[in-house]
Parts: sequence; C-alpha cells; structure tokens
Amino acid sequence: MDKNKQWEIKNIEGEYKNRIFSIFRLDAFLPSKNLDSFFYSIHLKNWVNIFAVTDDDKIILVKQHRLGKNVVTLEVPAGGIDEKEEPIKAAIRELREETGYTTDNIKLIKKIQVNPAIQDNICYFFIALNCKKTSDTEFDEAEEIEVVLKTKEEVFSSIALDSNLIDNSLALMSVMFGKNYLEN
Repeated sequence: MDKNKQWEIKNIEGEYKNRIFSIFRLDAFLPSKNLDSFFYSIHLKNWVNIFAVTDDDKIILVKQHRLGKNVVTLEVPAGGIDEKEEPIKAAIRELREETGYTTDNIKLIKKIQVNPAIQDNICYFFIALNCKKTSDTEFDEAEEIEVVLKTKEEVFSSIALDSNLIDNSLALMSVMFGKNYLEN
C-alpha cells in the first residue's frame, strides 16, 4: 500500500489497564487526506486454541460460562500465552490444565491476527493428536470448566450454517482448521 495512504501514529497514550487488557489512544495522521484523528487499540496477550483429538478419536471440548455475553459456550481448550512463553508450550500447558489430557503429537497449523482493526494480539491454532488423560485439571482461580468429549462428526457438523453447537468464532475456526488438517 502507498505510504501516503497509511496512518502515521504520532502519539500513544495509555488510557486503561487491568490484568486482562490495556487500552491505548493512538493520535494519528493520514497524509493522503491531510487528516488528524484518534483511534483506540486494545492490547491483549497472544493466545492459543487447541483442536485436540483423543487416542480413541474423540474431540476434546470445554464447556464454560462466558461473562462477556453471559452465556455457556462449548469451545476448544484455549488460553493466554504467558510472558516469554513459547506458543507451543502454552498450548501443551493449556490442554493439560483445562482438560487433564496430554500429548507428544502437537503441531502449529495456523496463526492469525485476531482483530487488527482494534486489537494487537495473535492467536496460534494447534492440533493435538493421540491425547491421553494423564492428570486432573488445574483451573485458574476464576475458571470453572467441564470437559466434554464429542465425535468428529458431531463437532464437524458445528460448521453448518444452522448449527449452534460451537458458536465462539475462534473455537469454530479451530474446528475448521482441524477438519482441514485431518482431511488433507
């Protein structure tokens, strides 16, 4: 893209910060239109989503209450990457903590910018195969999660337009990436 059509960030100021996210005000200038304006950027941890398949071919999902929308969701195991932690290590840790399952067969299949219009984080999508239940769960203090095992057919059907089995956008992307990986 022509540099003249790209915003120049002139100043960044912190507006709000808590343990989950920080909000920054960006004062910016668009040369092509000689326009000054401001925007907000939300800084979040990078995170991982894991499409996990057991050694007997079941998909490992997690059910939990999500306060942002005040709904109970069915999702893939997922979580934030700790500072200086490698994404693959975070995926292994989150899978074990949230489900009690482990594997030695895990692979990065995709990484995306979550919502670059207002967020600066990345989501790493992993596939974990031949997962085995090896320990109890280790939830964070504010987590309350139920582990749910489903067949591939049940989970893959969640991609259908009329399904609401999995309606979290990133969890559904994990299902789509996992299905694509397994079919190729």
